Amino acid sequence: MNKNYVLILGSKKDLVIPDIKVERVYSANGAAEKARCYLKKYSDVPFTAIVSCKEFEKNYNVQSRVINSNPDLLISRSGNVNLNQFNFDKKIKYKFFNYFENISFQANFFKLRYLDIIIQELNYYKTVDKKIFHILSSLTHRPLIGVSTGFFSILYALKEYPNHSIIISGIGMKGGGHYYNDKKNYSTNRSNVDRGLIKRLKDKYIKRLYSPDQEFCSLVNINYLPLTKI
Repeated sequence: MNKNYVLILGSKKDLVIPDIKVERVYSANGAAEKARCYLKKYSDVPFTAIVSCKEFEKNYNVQSRVINSNPDLLISRSGNVNLNQFNFDKKIKYKFFNYFENISFQANFFKLRYLDIIIQELNYYKTVDKKIFHILSSLTHRPLIGVSTGFFSILYALKEYPNHSIIISGIGMKGGGHYYNDKKNYSTNRSNVDRGLIKRLKDKYIKRLYSPDQEFCSLVNINYLPLTKI
């Protein structure tokens, strides 16, 4: 059992840190400090922190939590972070995706690849005029984002550990506040895109997703896995 799972941690308010040893733990943005809480018990588990470049550079709540968590590997999913400007351990490994690589990587997981990303991006707004403006702007003036950083972390784990199941905790895909900052919400607009895209995952990926959060499992139709918390 210890060798069959990896763990993804997000910043949902009612986040549960499961008491189970996994092959690797991933965090999305500010949830890096929760990964460090997990590692207090399971200190030999490798830890990857995944961030959005802009969110990391501009949001001190995220930045400080990621740096203090001391990850083994830092991944920026949307641009290059200049590590020399921040107080990271010199031994940290680093990888980044530019905007094109970000979308190209995501497309591999969905049934209609890029088309799924474009179609679901229309869910970012409700009204037709805003949908049209948003998608045209995304395609001409600014790059498509695709999934949130939390969802990107899930995709990265699916790719890096093709024979493992993925335990997801602290990712809600319905909008709302972060546990560390009530005023900073996970965008309801982006959560609409996430919910649409998780339903477009190829079957071989969706069947590998588990969560101890029953509400989340019901919302996105993945496997429920009851686990005790640390």
